[in-house]
Amino acid sequence: MSIITTVREKVNKALQDPNFSFVAQRSIHTLASMGAIYVMRFISGVIIARWYGPEVSGWLTNLTTFMAAFIILGNFGIKDAMLKLIPEYKEKYNIGTAWLVYKKSLHLLAFFWVLSMIVMYFLAGWLAVKWGVPHLKTFFRWSGFFLIFLLLSEYNNFVLRSILKIKVANYNNVATLATRVTVIILLTALYFDRYNPLYLQFISGCFLAWLISQISINKHFRKPSLGQEIPAHADINYSVILSVAFPMLFTYLGFFINNFADAFMLPFYTGPEMVGIYKTCANVASIAAMGLVAMNTTIQPKISQLYYQGKHEEVMKLCVKFARLIFLLNIPIFGLIIFGSKYMILLAYGKAFVPGALALSLVSIGQIFNVGCGPVAQLLNVTGYHKQFRNISLLGAFINLILIFILIPKWGINGAAVANAISMAVWNIVGSLYIKRKFGYYIAYLPFINLNKNFKIIK
Repeated sequence: MSIITTVREKVNKALQDPNFSFVAQRSIHTLASMGAIYVMRFISGVIIARWYGPEVSGWLTNLTTFMAAFIILGNFGIKDAMLKLIPEYKEKYNIGTAWLVYKKSLHLLAFFWVLSMIVMYFLAGWLAVKWGVPHLKTFFRWSGFFLIFLLLSEYNNFVLRSILKIKVANYNNVATLATRVTVIILLTALYFDRYNPLYLQFISGCFLAWLISQISINKHFRKPSLGQEIPAHADINYSVILSVAFPMLFTYLGFFINNFADAFMLPFYTGPEMVGIYKTCANVASIAAMGLVAMNTTIQPKISQLYYQGKHEEVMKLCVKFARLIFLLNIPIFGLIIFGSKYMILLAYGKAFVPGALALSLVSIGQIFNVGCGPVAQLLNVTGYHKQFRNISLLGAFINLILIFILIPKWGINGAAVANAISMAVWNIVGSLYIKRKFGYYIAYLPFINLNKNFKIIK
């Protein structure tokens, strides 16, 4: 029997599992849409890199990093809480009850946005000077207003995934990136200005992204909820939402530090050019985990649904299967990026970005641990261990911060890459060990080693 035949038989057998089949089909759809997104993001990045240069790319990184910092306060963990609360209330009651959770969460989102906008306005001038880009002060202040559209677009797409409208959320992301490419091409061709990439962030990255997501919410969530009776005993209030959102706020803070602290600290030690080079290379490294991201966005609401149906064994079976599958699919990508980073950067972005090749390889090593350990965050966040995962993510963030302060002054962008890789490895490994302790299974995958040989449902 050939290897291809053996693989085909195993795949067909796995697809007989309805939960695996559901997640697999939607993961493939998500992966395809993400492939389209990465292609369009790549095109947008190439246009900015070749027509506007590393300095302007650095300005865009400054702006997006500033906004990303306040997404934490503006979101306050609410969008992440929806992946737990909406499936829970939909299963316990009905979709109308879940819609009420959505509306009450919007009120909280608006409140925290106003707080964020005020802080951003007063902080903009100081940070622009400290980062060496005082001419961006006005853009930093504008970003406070546009933050609400960015918050709502992310929130809406999380909600669509929570009601298992995963394909719709994927289409929204593709449409958003398509508008981004269209807008940057039009701006470059018809009205060339060095600040065009910053206008691009406000137009397509914020406003149009929200508009596209809101149309989908009205069609797939609001209309089906009309006429649904809300049970009197359904406990839906702001304190319930915040009790789930608040721990996830700190989880998100940990993720922000792990993903953005390097870009936040680099401007204090390097110029905008190196910041732009580093962030461009880090974005390329995320391609290595594209399969994992596609699976995670699909598997989390399914985990939540199965868990609240009491099918705990099915949850673990699903996680283990996908951890193995995603790791194996990503091996060729790891090899290409780690060993061919210089040639990839030279071909795609030009000679000016080659200094970021080593950083690209280093960040990609961290992604190996991210993929190999499986859906750690997704499993813990929706099974009642979100507070414990908050602590794990903050541990990784603390290590990242310590390493950033030590390594960036010495090694610049390569120091940032080392800090990123180590912290990512730490929180993934600790999370995997915690899952083993609580559930009795490893969801991590190591080639040629059966970590769960005593459990037949994982074989």
